[in-house]
Amino acid sequence: MNSTATSASFETQRQLREAQAIAAELMARRALRDVYFWMTRCTKTLDEQDIENPYKPFPQDQYIRHVIDSLRNEPVWNMMKSRTMLMTWIVCAYCAHTAFNRPATGVLFYSQDEDRSVHCVNCVKTLWENSLPSLKHYWKLAKPLPKQPYNRLDMANNSWFLGIPGQNPDKIRSFHPTIVAIDEAAFVERYEEAYNIAVATRCPQIISWSSANEGHFDEIFRSSMPDDWPDYSESEQLADVPV
Repeated sequence: MNSTATSASFETQRQLREAQAIAAELMARRALRDVYFWMTRCTKTLDEQDIENPYKPFPQDQYIRHVIDSLRNEPVWNMMKSRTMLMTWIVCAYCAHTAFNRPATGVLFYSQDEDRSVHCVNCVKTLWENSLPSLKHYWKLAKPLPKQPYNRLDMANNSWFLGIPGQNPDKIRSFHPTIVAIDEAAFVERYEEAYNIAVATRCPQIISWSSANEGHFDEIFRSSMPDDWPDYSESEQLADVPV
């Protein structure tokens, strides 16, 4: 290959790298505004049961859009779920995207046992770690991921995520969270007390989701009346994040 051809090849490669960098930045900027786009195109979940391909993006299913829309618009949000809905991952992604973009957002994951609440924190860590490298430029950590506590994630923008077990609902008062997210709420023995404490602390958003079980959480659904799905506007679906 002569020198002219070699120079042309290097120039082509340089232009390709520049185009790829621009494409990645455009994807990152859209992901900052559009949580669904980030979930389905710019990060990955972890499926421990899939040995060959454990890391994968969220499926591009319409119901996920509806769930995210309702989470963005409802200060109190309850969902009865099945395992195949990926509801824990969806809620964790919503909380993560909110706190990554909005400074000083505190997310308290609360469940009956520590393993489940810490699992939610680990979901957030996985979603951050598998995000586009260009997104990590905007979503900086307070310290490297390996040095973060096992049950907590702290961001450079002063947002934080913490997982605590549900045996003592009074702990909610100590953290003044922006979001209280209660996983498997129907199995939390003192769920009603935890919810009331979250309300008393004026927590801006309370999220509860669970598979079916008898108790106060189940009673909420038994006493509910069917209603049409709200018509959320496009402006409400997108975060007002400057880029």
